[in-house]
Amino acid sequence: MNYFTEPLVENQDSKRGCGRLESRSRAVLKRIRSSQPINHLATSLVRGILGAARLRSELVVKHLHRVGHVKAALPNGQTLRLWSLGDDWISNQVYWRGWAGYETETVPLFYRLATRARTTLDVGAYVGFYTLLAGHANPAGRVFAFEPLGDVYERLRRHIILNKLANTQCIRAAAGDFDGEADFFYGAGNMPCSSSLSLEFMRSVAQVLVSRVPVITLDRFVHQEGIDRVDLIKIDTETTEPQVLRGMMETMWRDRPAIVCEVLGRGSEQALEQILGPLGYHYYLLTPAGPAERDHVEGHPEWLNYLFSAMDRSSVMRL
Repeated sequence: MNYFTEPLVENQDSKRGCGRLESRSRAVLKRIRSSQPINHLATSLVRGILGAARLRSELVVKHLHRVGHVKAALPNGQTLRLWSLGDDWISNQVYWRGWAGYETETVPLFYRLATRARTTLDVGAYVGFYTLLAGHANPAGRVFAFEPLGDVYERLRRHIILNKLANTQCIRAAAGDFDGEADFFYGAGNMPCSSSLSLEFMRSVAQVLVSRVPVITLDRFVHQEGIDRVDLIKIDTETTEPQVLRGMMETMWRDRPAIVCEVLGRGSEQALEQILGPLGYHYYLLTPAGPAERDHVEGHPEWLNYLFSAMDRSSVMRL
């Protein structure tokens, strides 16, 4: 029996050693790939080659992340500017796919809504992609971005300064249905892509961290800022969207703003309907083929965003 057991143990040790070596090698290659000027030269060269050949490589998008500055031309001639350490997915998507390359089913419609919005609220702004779109789309409008997490908030501020958007303001707070403080949960990493006031939602994340953050109601904020009309709201708060809406019922009754809202399911759909239905809102799942009207709010496995609108259907379809 020993003749068979001993080689098996040696083979397992050998595999572990190879696995550790491969892991270290991948880490070294990743550091080299992300270092400058290597990353700038590599990403610029590869994008130039793909562009000349009119090709797109999902492998490149996934594995060759852009580090540093990202620029993209917007439909009105303005330039969207982002900056990344290769640590946020949005900047990388914009670099390889263009200004509408991230959430392609949502971004063009949001941009068109923002061009005529006097006031836009971006709730769960993250690094500020939608904030920047709204600020550029209507320089005469006002944009308020809400982001409670420290490092992410600083990246958001950096982006607003980089884009020289004087019409845009950052608020380091979470929006909810009360005014005060609460525990805010997020995943590990400099730019965690998932964070929420809901611990239940965040339980699926391998390592959950917590920070105490301010929470405000949007009704209070609108009143304090003297905002006489809100036209557009984007909400992405990882299942606490109903709480955000409950905290702005007065504003919604007054203005009936268009709402671009992530719907992840997890029981939020019925709550959203109970809030929006009495206000005369219609529900449109945002798909690559355009807004698809739905009788009920239902989570979708692929398309996560809805447009909630009190406009008539023909006006929505013209968007």
